[in-house]
Amino acid sequence: MLINEILNTDISPLHIEDTVATALMKIDLLHTTKFTVVDADNKVVGMASLDKLIEVVDENSLLSDVELEDPIFVPYNQHLFEASRIMLAKELFLLPVTDEEMKFQGMIKKRDVLSALGDVFNLSSFGSVITVELDQVDFTLSDLVRIIEMEGAKILGVAVQQPNAKNQAYRVSFKLNLEDSSVVSAGLRRFGYTITSEANSEVLEHNFSDRADELIRYLDI
Repeated sequence: MLINEILNTDISPLHIEDTVATALMKIDLLHTTKFTVVDADNKVVGMASLDKLIEVVDENSLLSDVELEDPIFVPYNQHLFEASRIMLAKELFLLPVTDEEMKFQGMIKKRDVLSALGDVFNLSSFGSVITVELDQVDFTLSDLVRIIEMEGAKILGVAVQQPNAKNQAYRVSFKLNLEDSSVVSAGLRRFGYTITSEANSEVLEHNFSDRADELIRYLDI
């Protein structure tokens, strides 16, 4: 999925000739800490940061006279995964989208990105999720897919968790079309794979509902 499919054109950027007061008001209304600034040609030139704006003594000062942070943006033909990575790395709730000439095209909202990721991974579909742990030297998806399909299941989504300091193995989670994944889990175990977790739709729906409420309160946009 490309980000132009979830582009929001209702949110206008700040302009370089706007005042600090205008920037502070917009940042407060949108519940964010950084916001896009464009020049007279509608090109993204930087980010107005709440930390820097509150240090300005005269709120009637123009943004052109204030130190801006480096521009953060994604091109309109960028993939959803890359936009997600940037938003997480930069801790942004709103990410500007530009054309090839860096002209502002719109925004993508974190809430919409999360919803789109849910569509990509079929999170709203009923079924089950199993997680398989793999050593780095054994990491391959083809054998796993073959075994899962051999047990009569269809894969609706796949997510791979990279090894880290706490866990030296890959963890591959499969969303399946089966509400009961026990047959698939048994098949994988027969071939020596380690299943670290499995849950059906009823459990997933309950857990996701609680976490979704917490996440929406956290995002507050």
